[in-house]
Amino acid sequence: MSELLLIDIGNTRVKAALLDDDSMMLLPPAATRSDEAFSAWAPHVERAPARVVVSNVAGAEVAMHLVRFARERWQVEPEFALPTRSRAGMTTRYREPERLGVDRWLAALAAWREMRGPVCVIDVGTALTVDVVLADGTHLGGLIAPGPELLRTSLTRGTAQLESDGISLVEGFADNTRDAISLGCTDALGGLFLRVADRLARFAPGVDFEWYLTGGAAPLVEALMPAPVRFVPELVLRGLAVLAATSAS
Repeated sequence: MSELLLIDIGNTRVKAALLDDDSMMLLPPAATRSDEAFSAWAPHVERAPARVVVSNVAGAEVAMHLVRFARERWQVEPEFALPTRSRAGMTTRYREPERLGVDRWLAALAAWREMRGPVCVIDVGTALTVDVVLADGTHLGGLIAPGPELLRTSLTRGTAQLESDGISLVEGFADNTRDAISLGCTDALGGLFLRVADRLARFAPGVDFEWYLTGGAAPLVEALMPAPVRFVPELVLRGLAVLAATSAS
């Protein structure tokens, strides 16, 4: 198998990996909208990849930046993943599959293909998303909510006297404003996860879901999970690997 370059362009960070046969080598991440978004890890790619397969949720401008970079450096045309109704055994019930976030679709596909069983996939970044796939590969859909940092900044920007520079886990009740904001945000997320667990129990009674966790803010919320989780930071990249293996160049 020829070497593939897999790229996951998120709203905040760009992650990439080289895939050669079954071996995946993760490359250094970079800020999405920095000048070094792609050049930071390009030196690790010693020869032109046979294919560049991309998940992009950061918009057309960033996509064009990558297209120019790949053409000039490797003379390769990037292939941008797009959600479809069915792929690699997974079928989504989303009413408009093309409007399902490609990162959500790929993460769900990767988790389900790995387990070949029911999965609940939680991706915690700028936004927090949940996606549910049954054992037979039926993607039921999910939810979208603000991620931890978006919760924090929406609160502090919308009020004149609240200040906070980050979120941390807090025990008991907070005795200062920074911790009070942290506690409010993490409890809101913890409550959301409990609601997801309750909804799974009601809509799929008796089904034992495997919970997957990914995304840049995942370590912050891992302790809030109501069930054991598999923390897989490169889950979207794994989904791109599945996509590449099941599609022609």
